[in-house]
Amino acid sequence: MAEWVQGGYSGMFYMGKEGMEGYGGYVVRVDSEPTPEKWFAYEYDAVKRTTVWVGEAPTAEDAQKAVRAEFLCEIYRSEEKGHCPYPGVVVRTVVYRGERLRTIVCGQHSEVLKGWESVRLEEYRTEYGLFPNDPIIGKRITPPLNLPPIRESVLKADTNTERNMWIALDRLARSLAKLHHWRGHFARYFLDLNARPRIDAHGQWKRAQKHAAGMYAVYMREEHGQENATLPNELLRLIEREAVEHLKSRKGDK
Repeated sequence: MAEWVQGGYSGMFYMGKEGMEGYGGYVVRVDSEPTPEKWFAYEYDAVKRTTVWVGEAPTAEDAQKAVRAEFLCEIYRSEEKGHCPYPGVVVRTVVYRGERLRTIVCGQHSEVLKGWESVRLEEYRTEYGLFPNDPIIGKRITPPLNLPPIRESVLKADTNTERNMWIALDRLARSLAKLHHWRGHFARYFLDLNARPRIDAHGQWKRAQKHAAGMYAVYMREEHGQENATLPNELLRLIEREAVEHLKSRKGDK
């Protein structure tokens, strides 16, 4: 990602250089002494080749955080799991007693909060502003998981059975990332009627899930003498963690 550089005066910062690859936008101070500082954040949309307002902040540093920010789904699942870890693509919003309430959701959770309006995240930011890490209900929990990444586990496998099991889990994580990508796509682009990629991704996920469960059972039987073993919760959380990383690494999915 491009670095922030100061513009022609102290109240302006650019993310990279305008017209160059990686340019992200700018922040500018819009107050005047002796009023408190007020900074506007503007993000550059490379597809539309235009700059859009995405929020207001009391400091330049806070405003910079809003440019090309990553937003996570805010749906709270349980005390153990915390909030959903997948990238947000839709804002569910409603006006209640004169105050606009909003919740960021991923594609999977795009149908929650019945009766609330669905607004694409980019459109909501342009109209109302949106900053990462705004207060949300409950804590953003990352379940404690000391297991190494799946790819590292494949390389460190002691036997072919163990290696094949980790490869199956890696396939499962990748298929989960693909499924959530397409769920997010169809939540973001409401008029896209071609649901085939999402249906195919769901089928691939189910096949990978069945295969991974089978390979884990084989590993536990052949290496540990345990019959009919099922995937433990810690491995399911590992798969989820790896899927999130795969999803973040996909180019053009923002």
